[in-house]
Amino acid sequence: MPDGATIALGGLSMNSAPMAFVRELVRADKRDLTVVAIVAGMCVDWLVAAGAVSRVVAGLVSFEGLGLAPHFRRAVERGETTMEEYSEHLLICRLQAQARRLPFMPTVAGLGTDVPALHAGSGTLRIETDTATGRPYVACTPLAVDVAVVHVHEADATGNARVHPKLIWMDSEIVNAADRSVVTAERIVDNASFTAEPHRSSYPRFMVDAVCAAPRGAYPTSCFPDYGHDDGFYADYVAACGSPADFGAFWERRIAGPETWDDVLAANGAAVTDGRVAGGST
Repeated sequence: MPDGATIALGGLSMNSAPMAFVRELVRADKRDLTVVAIVAGMCVDWLVAAGAVSRVVAGLVSFEGLGLAPHFRRAVERGETTMEEYSEHLLICRLQAQARRLPFMPTVAGLGTDVPALHAGSGTLRIETDTATGRPYVACTPLAVDVAVVHVHEADATGNARVHPKLIWMDSEIVNAADRSVVTAERIVDNASFTAEPHRSSYPRFMVDAVCAAPRGAYPTSCFPDYGHDDGFYADYVAACGSPADFGAFWERRIAGPETWDDVLAANGAAVTDGRVAGGST
């Protein structure tokens, strides 16, 4: 993935984020990325902390009850990272316009709010009037995405992938919109399990360009129902953010420094052994 690319990250703020993949972006020293995330948290904060992000396009970047993602918030307040804000639905409409190769996707979401005014003159949103009914609507223009990255429970070597249960949050929107899609998976399984139950597939292989095995790859976010998010990691992370020295030590010891993803898990007490998860919140 080149510097300056637009990457869309799946998952929610504390669920099913592709954290193992994000760490590899950090270690690859990527720069000037635009990150699209309908609702995100730790994944964006790691990339911002690493200096990889120039722009975030999102509805929310938070640690839920623990507040806004701290490095993201600090970078936006200092003008180091640009935040392009939408409601979830407006952002989904922009992705749908891109996926369908339409000039815009209409919606009434956003009418009567300050959001369209935030984007006045940008060409991303505009309020128009339907000539047949006289009713206003918001025209959401396409949002181009170079690469989408989503985390799933199972995938096969050909690219078929599925989430348990089949609820796929809003990840399907970024996969449909992206030029290329990467799947990270808790487990790589035999193709026969997909051909036997094709209706359970979340993403068929023709939508996926690469598959990566990533056991516990959403850590420290959850991958329900396999495991929950790690409360202890979130608490330690937020506490370390109070001091640059403390965070630097935390970052090196528990995130960027360990050689492999298994080493990251071990450093945080969340090792995977014989396919089973040990440690961390479950």
